[in-house]
Parts: sequence; C-alpha cells; structure tokens
Amino acid sequence: MKKNRMMAAFVTAALAAGTLMRVPAMAEEQEVVEIFWQFPSINELGEGFYRMEDALNEMMEKDIGVHVTFVPTGLMESQQDATLMISSGEQLDVCMTAFTSLSNLVEKGLILPLDEYTDLIPDILELAPSKTQGCTYQGKLYGLPTCADPVFNQYGYLMKKQYADKYGFEIDDETVYTLDDLSEMFDTVAEGEGEGFYMFAPWNNTYEPLNYSYFPCCLLTGSYSGGVLMLNRDFKDLTVYDFFETEEYKELCERIYGWAQKGYVAQDAAIDSEYAYRAFQDNYLGNFGYVETTVDLLNTNDWNQEMVQLHIVPPHIKSIGCAINWNVPITSAHPDKAVEAINYLFKNVDAANLIQYGFEGEEYEIVEDNGSNQVIKFLAEDTSTLPYQNPYGLWGNRFAMYQVYPAAIDRMARQLETQESIPDELIVGASGYSFDSSSVSAEIAAVETVMEQYCLSFNAGSLNPDEALPEFIDALKAAGIDKIIAENQKQLDEWAAQQAE
Repeated sequence: MKKNRMMAAFVTAALAAGTLMRVPAMAEEQEVVEIFWQFPSINELGEGFYRMEDALNEMMEKDIGVHVTFVPTGLMESQQDATLMISSGEQLDVCMTAFTSLSNLVEKGLILPLDEYTDLIPDILELAPSKTQGCTYQGKLYGLPTCADPVFNQYGYLMKKQYADKYGFEIDDETVYTLDDLSEMFDTVAEGEGEGFYMFAPWNNTYEPLNYSYFPCCLLTGSYSGGVLMLNRDFKDLTVYDFFETEEYKELCERIYGWAQKGYVAQDAAIDSEYAYRAFQDNYLGNFGYVETTVDLLNTNDWNQEMVQLHIVPPHIKSIGCAINWNVPITSAHPDKAVEAINYLFKNVDAANLIQYGFEGEEYEIVEDNGSNQVIKFLAEDTSTLPYQNPYGLWGNRFAMYQVYPAAIDRMARQLETQESIPDELIVGASGYSFDSSSVSAEIAAVETVMEQYCLSFNAGSLNPDEALPEFIDALKAAGIDKIIAENQKQLDEWAAQQAE
C-alpha cells in the first residue's frame, strides 16, 4: 500500500495541470492517461499480479487510452482506505463500496456523481440495468456495479463429497434442508473424525452470520445498522426490524455458540486472519455460502474437489441495490476515463477473464470449449500457490466469462432460467428504494462501531448469547440504532406511498 500511495502522490503532482503521460503504441505515440484503481485482495500481491496488470494495460492503452495502476485493499477495508487517500489529496480514480451504503462517501463529499458520463457506460447499462439503478443516492448516480451476473440469491452449505459418501449422507438438490438437519450431520462427522476437525470457517470480513445461510432478509442500507426486512416472514412486508433484536437472531447465536462448545468451530475463528482458506483444508467438512440450483453448476475458484450442496435458503430476490460497486473519487484526475475503464471490463471479456483468472498455461487450462463458452480448470489444487489468484468474482460480464471446472458449460444460461422462474412472492417488495442517511450519519457510525465489537464473535460462537446479547442490544440502542431504524421506516413508508399513487 505504501508503495502504491507514494506512486499515486508522484503521479498526482505530475498531472496537477491535467497533463498526460505518453506511452508508445505500436509505430506511433498515443496519448494515455493513468488511473489508480482499488483492487480488493486477501493476499500479498506477487509477480503474477504485476504480469496480469501489464497484460491488461497492453489492451487498455491501445483500446481506450488508459493505463491502470491497481491499489491493493481489503474488501471490507476498501472504503476506509479510500477515505484516507482522498482526504490526503492523493489521486484515486476508482474506489470501492462493499456491503455498506455509498451514502457515507456521498455525504462526506468524497465521490462524484456520474450522471454526466452515462454515455460512456453503454455495456453496463445493457448488461446490469437493475444493479446500476441500485447505485443511485438522492436521485443521482454515484456508483457503477462491479460485474453483471444473476440478481437472485440462494444459500446453503457446501460439503466435501468424500465425507458425504463416507458417512452415507444422501443429499439432493430437490430438498430444502434445515440447520437442524445440518446439526445432525455435524454430530455424525464429529464422532467419526474426532477432535480438531471443524465444520465451517466463519468469514470475519463481513458481519453476516453463516454467510446468509439461515433465512432470507434484506439489508435496506447495505448494513445491519439501518435495519432489515425479515423476508422469512413475508417478502412484501415493509416493516423495518433491528435484526439483532429479533428472536431469529437470538436463536442463530445460540446455535452457533452450541456448535462452538462442541468444538465444531476453531477457537480463534473470530480473529483468524487466514479465515478465507480454512474451509479448504483437510480438517474441515465444508462451509456456508452461496449454492447453485443444481450441484453440476457449482463454479468455484477454490475447492478444486467434488462437493455436494445442501439448500437451506431457496432461490429468491432480496437485493434492492448493489452490494459492491465502483465509485469515482473527487481526487480522480480523469473521471471520464475512469468510468470508461469500468465499462471496458464489461465490454472486453478477455480483459475481464485476465483479471479474474490470470493466464492460460500458468494459472489454468481450458478443458471444454463449445465455441461460445469455455470451462477452465486451475493448474493447482491449492489455488493460493498459483502465480496469480483473484478470490473475488467482481469483474466484468460474468455471463460471458469462463466457468470453472466442474461447473457445466451452460451454467449462466441455466441460472437465468432459474431467475426467470422465481415467483413474485419471493421477490422483495422494496425494490428501487434508497435510504438517505444524512440525518443519522453520526448514529450509523456509532452503531457500526458497536457491531464491530460484537458481530464477529457471535458469528464464530465465541460469545455466550445469554450473557453477551443483552449487552450488545443495549450498546446498539445507546449508539442510536432505534433512531436510524425509525428514520429508515419513515422514508420507506413515504417511498411506498409514492409507488402506490
């Protein structure tokens, strides 16, 4: 990060007058501008990353006159890192908002409205119209989606097939399983595998318990601090709840705590810096997260072994916005080129595949090709050992990009079929709503500080909810969560009344 910031400061000074750097393009010189773009990563960036960056620039310099320098950041730290860079006046042309409202950046005056640049994003508007609509705030466009992919959600548990076979679990895609069903399987496996064998690895870069794999709910502001719609009760009910004060959350915390007491969760899970890879290790059964409609559609960068899946939350549409989006900071030297570069990755499938997967022959091989779609297989079982690895699927047009073995080559077409088959009663009733948090921004900051102190520990089962949950709720109330939810409810009711007119 320090190296990139020093580079950013240097380029900022060099471009202060709006000058352009010149990069040779074939036989003649072409004017090329340099942009700095946040790059979410969980690893140190090695030589393979810089080769990817160089190869991408060969395309972008030639095609749109842009040279990109990626600025590494953690996914959940991206907004904080961007705020620091922008506040210090460093050039940053594309930053990221992840799992939180972009209002934080808007209200601080740190990012630009993008409405005047919509003529530069034809591919984004065509491929991800609903996601783009979800990047608005107070009627203005402040963000662009990171990728085009299906908008429905389905969650459950991914289990290594070797253990399903070993213990005789007959798992199919037609059954909706419960956490009780899964607990019984955990008990069976634990008895057979013994101490030091874990059932899941809690993600500790988000506040989501079990990676959404419990019941459907909708985060109206991108964060639990603004309250949720309890879709498990009714998808059309527009009552805003404090998620942490619901009986469902209490029961969830009690269940996870019980698992932890049985040794199903590692004791240091809440603070484990390598959480993202734990579940792929030999002493883990699997993990919670996104599942597919059928098991042959599973597409993952990391497992590289046969998996089975337990559907817990069936396909539904809960999103009313864009959970992760790109923004253009006020310290951008070339906002028009920044926007054009984001659109470029939607337009150029080769560029998006390069960022996501690296190089054929070095990171992967193509194992199936029907002329229109391809399936690739990574060249190492442990993908973290490859020269280049990108753990996040946040780039470009996912409908046209590679699928990863053992996924079916027609995976995306079948996903679209699933999306089109979702009934209206499983589609959130607040689609299109956007919360203006300006009047409660101080309370949101205070509430999210409290969440940071408690959520990860509850998610890892390291806090006894009988003792800690009342403390957590009291702290949230003292920080102002009731005020936030009341304001959110007021605005949502006004929005609903306008829709009914």
